[in-house]
Amino acid sequence: MTADSAGPFKSTPYWWEDCTFSPLPVRRVASKCDVAIVGGGYAGLSAAIELARAGRSVQLFDRQSL
Repeated sequence: MTADSAGPFKSTPYWWEDCTFSPLPVRRVASKCDVAIVGGGYAGLSAAIELARAGRSVQLFDRQSL
């Protein structure tokens, strides 16, 4: 945790401190899809799952990299 003039601030979730992350494989972006979702939070993931279950081709993009 770092402290500055704005007070203590942490830019990553506290539970990441006890986790180890394996690198994800690089995957090509499909040239076509039915739905592209930007943001892999709860809403984005939930929407992607529901759309995929309904038979749609879904791509989800998130800026976070570990």
